[in-house]
Amino acid sequence: MAVAASGYLRIGATDVDAWMEFGTGVLGLMDAERDDANGARYLRMDDHPFRMMIEAADSDGLIATGLEFATEEDWQRCCAAVANAGHAVTPGTNEEAKRRAVTAFATTQDPSGNTIELYWGRELDYTPLVSPQGVPAFVTTYQQTGDLGFGHLVLPAAEFDATSDFYTEIIGTGITDVLYPPGMEGAKIHFMHANNPRQHSVALFNNPHPLGVVHIMVEVENMDEVGRAMDRAKAAGSHFLATLGRHINDNMCSVYLLAPGGIAVEFGCEGLLIDPETHVATVSTEGDLWGHEYSFPGLND
Repeated sequence: MAVAASGYLRIGATDVDAWMEFGTGVLGLMDAERDDANGARYLRMDDHPFRMMIEAADSDGLIATGLEFATEEDWQRCCAAVANAGHAVTPGTNEEAKRRAVTAFATTQDPSGNTIELYWGRELDYTPLVSPQGVPAFVTTYQQTGDLGFGHLVLPAAEFDATSDFYTEIIGTGITDVLYPPGMEGAKIHFMHANNPRQHSVALFNNPHPLGVVHIMVEVENMDEVGRAMDRAKAAGSHFLATLGRHINDNMCSVYLLAPGGIAVEFGCEGLLIDPETHVATVSTEGDLWGHEYSFPGLND
């Protein structure tokens, strides 16, 4: 196992201020207040300098996913394996690495065209996290096992088999669960864990998505924090993409909200932890134990 965690996201936004207001006012993330020559804004969840970089863009959507490696040797081996498999690998400059607060990184694309930034050596920020909404902590670490990453994300993968092989055979994830979503003929999702106990750090959905990401997930410590976020979202007029519910495969009790620009954000608690060395992959034909009634704008109106 090579990849340690899903470390950060670069998100393109046509309205950066609205995304920041949602991130701080609804999700309860902290404005990192980092200087950036390109005008990006940053959201913190923990002692990492940021977990989300919000960048001005002509269209809304995911720009890139930062995947973290524990050591320089792991990172170098992965970059070499990606290149040897025929994928372009572009090293980042020192200036670009500094912007991401990493020691070094390289950019590539998976077979479905998702942009991935492979990195190692994150420079931590030891300024205490102060959530503007009083969230005590976000779930990004576990006991002595270390970093769990920012949460998880589900990427679109039109070239499903090749993309799944890319992550499992080259990047170093392991399949945790295979879901055949009910009511969606031909749909399939691979949930994949990194080298940490989070049930999945990355998942692949075998269909395209106009925003380049199906959803991202932020986890808090308990149901009260989910409830408070629901109250904040209602007060802010955020669209609830899904009502409160609990997933079967990762046990997450969550709601889904639409961020400005349309990216779906799952906000939940009680996510399942596994042993990444011994976990046996499961197959699911139901997505939820209960709840999660979906309301898609334009479809349910």
